[in-house]
Amino acid sequence: MICDKLHVCAESQFAGRKVINCGNHNVEKCIESSDKRSKVKCEERRKKYILENTKKNHVISYKMDGGIIVVDKTVPAGTCKCDYLLLVDGLEGRAILVELKGVDIPHALKQIRETLLLFPEFFQSFSGVYGRVVATASVPNLKASPDYVNLVRMIRQRFGGGNIKIVEREYLERDVDLMKEA
Repeated sequence: MICDKLHVCAESQFAGRKVINCGNHNVEKCIESSDKRSKVKCEERRKKYILENTKKNHVISYKMDGGIIVVDKTVPAGTCKCDYLLLVDGLEGRAILVELKGVDIPHALKQIRETLLLFPEFFQSFSGVYGRVVATASVPNLKASPDYVNLVRMIRQRFGGGNIKIVEREYLERDVDLMKEA
C-alpha cells in the first residue's frame, strides 16, 4: 500500500494534532519522530545519516520503506522507494530523502527519483528537496553519470531546487548546510 494521506499526516504533525484515520496502518510504523530534537538520525546496518537541527525546527522523520510504502498486492512489482523522508519546518520547508545503501549507488539514485515521482504534488510544495545517499563502500565520482545529472536536473526544475549528496558510511549534516554543494 502506498499512503495517500502523506500531506494530511504531515500537516497534522506540524500543527501538533494527532493523525486520525491513517489509511495505511498504524501511524507508529511510519513516523520515527516528530519534534524539535537537536539531532535526527536515520540508521541501518552500519550506515547513518544525522541531521543536526541547529535552528530547532520541527522535523518529522518518516520511514518510507515499510512505513509510507508497504509492499503488498496493490504496489506494482519493482516499485523503488528510499529508506527515509525528513520534513523540516513545515510544508513550505525542506524535504530530505535518505537512502542508506550498500554499494549500488545508481540504484540508490533511482530509489530517490522514484520516491519523488510517487508523490510529485507533495514534494512540489517544499522550498527545497534534497537527496542523501549514505553508502557502505567508497563513493565513486558520479557527477557526470546520466542518473545523477538527470536527478539533479529534475529536483531543480520540478521541485523548486535542492541537491544530491553521496557519502560513505556516516553523514552528519547541519540543517543550515543543506544548500551547500558536496
